[in-house]
Amino acid sequence: MKNIKYIFIILLLFALYGQKAQAQKSITGKIFTIDGKGNKNPLGFAAVVWENTNTGVSADENGRFVIKRNNDETTNLIASFIGYTSDTLAVVPEAEEVEFVLYEVTQLLNESTVVARQKGSYISKLSPVMTEVITQAGLSKLACCNLAESFENSASVSVGYSDAVSGARQIRMLGLAGTYVQMLDENIPTLRGIASTYGLSFTPGQWLESIQVSKGTSSVLNGYEAITGQINVEHRKPDNSEPLFVNLYGDDDVRFEANVTSALKLNDKLSTVIFAHGATDAKAHDENNDGFIDSPKRKQINVGNRWLYSADKVIMHFGYRFLTESRESGQMHADMPNAYISNINNKHFNAYAKIGLPFNESGSRSLALIASYAYHRQNSYFGKKIYNAQQNSFISNILWQSAFDKAEKHRYTAGATFAYDNYRELFADSKFANSWTGDRTETVSGAFAQYTLKPDEKFDLLAGLRIDRNNMYKETLVTPRMHLRYNFAKNSTVRASAGRGLYSPNVISSNIGILATGRKIIVDENIKMEKAWTLGASFTQNFKVGENQSGYVSFDYFHTDFQNQTIVDVEESDEFIRISNLNGKSYSNSYQADFSIDPFMRFNIFATFRYNQTKVNMSRGLVEKPLVDRFKALVNLSYSTKFEKWRFDFTAQLNGGSRLPFYAAQTWNKERSKSYPLFFAQITKKYKNLDIYLGCENIGNYIQKQAIINAQNPFDDKFDASVIYAPLMGRKIYLGIRFKLNRTGDI
Repeated sequence: MKNIKYIFIILLLFALYGQKAQAQKSITGKIFTIDGKGNKNPLGFAAVVWENTNTGVSADENGRFVIKRNNDETTNLIASFIGYTSDTLAVVPEAEEVEFVLYEVTQLLNESTVVARQKGSYISKLSPVMTEVITQAGLSKLACCNLAESFENSASVSVGYSDAVSGARQIRMLGLAGTYVQMLDENIPTLRGIASTYGLSFTPGQWLESIQVSKGTSSVLNGYEAITGQINVEHRKPDNSEPLFVNLYGDDDVRFEANVTSALKLNDKLSTVIFAHGATDAKAHDENNDGFIDSPKRKQINVGNRWLYSADKVIMHFGYRFLTESRESGQMHADMPNAYISNINNKHFNAYAKIGLPFNESGSRSLALIASYAYHRQNSYFGKKIYNAQQNSFISNILWQSAFDKAEKHRYTAGATFAYDNYRELFADSKFANSWTGDRTETVSGAFAQYTLKPDEKFDLLAGLRIDRNNMYKETLVTPRMHLRYNFAKNSTVRASAGRGLYSPNVISSNIGILATGRKIIVDENIKMEKAWTLGASFTQNFKVGENQSGYVSFDYFHTDFQNQTIVDVEESDEFIRISNLNGKSYSNSYQADFSIDPFMRFNIFATFRYNQTKVNMSRGLVEKPLVDRFKALVNLSYSTKFEKWRFDFTAQLNGGSRLPFYAAQTWNKERSKSYPLFFAQITKKYKNLDIYLGCENIGNYIQKQAIINAQNPFDDKFDASVIYAPLMGRKIYLGIRFKLNRTGDI
């Protein structure tokens, strides 16, 4: 049986490490910062490492940490956090507890602020899961107006348009659709179901502190949905963000955006951050002269509020967000008779609460309660096709974490989950008198356990198992996952992973591009849950360049094999699109190499290459999945002057061609799209509290000139606006400012 093969691989990986580590004494500590009134406040998520080693840990959100004493003779322990001075302590042999105080990096002479240089992205050294971290510096290299536009300097994630009408952005990871990537908001599942269609544009990039992109099936703690990976976003924090941050953006496409965030510390225990975002795309563009608007005219209002209550016995995070958005697209001359018009309206609300109850000083023994509610409503039409949907979702999670031993080499997390999703969906096509109703209520209840073996700082083994019951599919779902990390040399790391992922399909919202066609849509009965196994391995080598500079090279490979998949077959007939269960094979292979080097101070070169092989059984047999780019190559150059007064960023991409669907290949007389380059550049001038940035996207002005089949007859069966493989918008020049008011209130 297929499952036996993968379970055997997981058990084999369990046995890869048998060496007993020498017992090491732990050192506990806490990291503080000093506010403008001289009060000590915990500084969460700072890094703590032994000097001249890669051995380190991250503090929790309360600034607490536990680190094993180093076996070497190193006695200096260093704590650091971006924007703060580093602190070094000489640790005597008998020390069991330490305390760090980090100060904001402010140069009192000349009253100028100096911020430590932060890499735009890096591969986490400590995580057992293969994880790329995109930092706030990385998000500032481009305009990054929203989450969908935050991956231009990453080969792990590709972002494109689902069609030439809706403006919906879709991501791909490991050569597969973004529906197989679990989206998390500070480790809470988000943008699920209907909200995922346009959800990438719902999170402004300037609200974010970082993005973590994890490849493979990841942890079992957040559910069974991750098949190809997880993307977790971290927002600006209530307790360590600026009292006032303002970002204003405008470009020559008449797109304007404004972001305002304000973090307030109300007292020693309670802090809050307020978010506000407004965006408008007011002008219609038709750069390929096909008579259709290339990107929808759009308006969006987005507000949010997050709170943090931190005391010795309890830590609470809670907050909410509300969004309203409208999109208008279709033919340029909407006032002409029988014009093809599309209108999409989204409303979204979510609220969450996380409560942590630590039972020891380090927080390694704790109980956590998580609850999240989301409401999403979408009303839309594409010519004569109507799609209206509404979703109410609730997720709750309870987690207990502790250790089997005092040295905390054997740790575990166990808990239970309940998820509720109520959908109301209506699809109607007046042309074919065709309709489909997707009303349903899906509940999932389950339990999970995760074991972590960490005998020393060189080795991690993370093994988890979930058992869930889904009411819709009336089956018990078993989800095993395992991740392994081993530093076999000082700067050399290997990782391996294996696991199962599942996904409950949303046949229309997950494939919104099919609405931008003239064909009839047929949904087979008894669409089943999607199930797949993902295996992966990686190697990372860090190295030094001279005395102060560094770099790394990394290689990874992932294989995903579907047991069942929802297949959208656009090649079976010119008259209809069929949505059905997989009948045969479906798999993907993804290879990636990353290289980063700092050849000299304040200059970074980052290069990456990814190659995909994705095949699926459809009506034409086992074929290469259409519209999946074969490869992506990228080079990013970043340089800043002393004190980062000026910063220069340049990115070059080469995007590999993809197989075109059979009918498009016949119409355009080519089987594959051509490879195409994209270039991006940005210059940033920094003042004490103000950044001014000027940039250009798609410098070469490359666009897909043939984007719509039979655009002159939008209500004909042959009309198709879903064959999108390249940008629809050309060169864009933008200008923006970022203003920060520091914590002391000085401007």
